[in-house]
Amino acid sequence: MKFYAQINGNLQTVDEADSGCPDGWIEMKYRRPEDAYTLEYTAQADGTWEITQETLNSKLAPIENDWRDSEMPKAQQNVTAIEYGEEDIPGTAQQWQKYWLALRKWNDTNPDFPDSSKRPVAPS
Repeated sequence: MKFYAQINGNLQTVDEADSGCPDGWIEMKYRRPEDAYTLEYTAQADGTWEITQETLNSKLAPIENDWRDSEMPKAQQNVTAIEYGEEDIPGTAQQWQKYWLALRKWNDTNPDFPDSSKRPVAPS
């Protein structure tokens, strides 16, 4: 039995009849792992299956984008509230402005994105 896949793809085909490798596909060294992460594996040029950083980033990026999009209005609202005299908000208006600017840069052009441990930190 042989297994075939397209490089950087997740799909595999199983060839039980020895009918040959489909055009544009490569022979894999083994069947794609069947576990909780099955859909995360991609075929590598060397015939192995791997969960790549690119695959992980594509899964994490939407989560980080949603987080950033929910934080930006909070930062703006806190700046406004502080400027209007609210005293129960931690940090200064300037700190919240810097946070908002850091949030704007929290996207796929940032080398640390989408590592959630490196998110901009709100004033405290």
